[in-house]
Amino acid sequence: MKIKVDYVAQLKDAAGCSNESIQVTDGTTVQDLVRTIAKAHGGRLAELLLEETGALRGSALLFVGDDQVEWDEACPLRDGVTITLMSPLAGG
Repeated sequence: MKIKVDYVAQLKDAAGCSNESIQVTDGTTVQDLVRTIAKAHGGRLAELLLEETGALRGSALLFVGDDQVEWDEACPLRDGVTITLMSPLAGG
């Protein structure tokens, strides 16, 4: 299956791109995909996405299509779906 991943805000800078397409196998969950992305990119992107436990950081937002997904919700992926990863900016 082909999945499009969009990166927003700090995650875009850390990934070095605004989006990419990733091939995954049937049965892959969004959690599997995020861990794969963190491992593939490593460095700053991995730090912004995942806690040391492997869970999504509380500061990161995860969308499958237009729906926000909580990390503890099992969410199998569908071919052609767009995943959006964003890290809200703070400041004033």
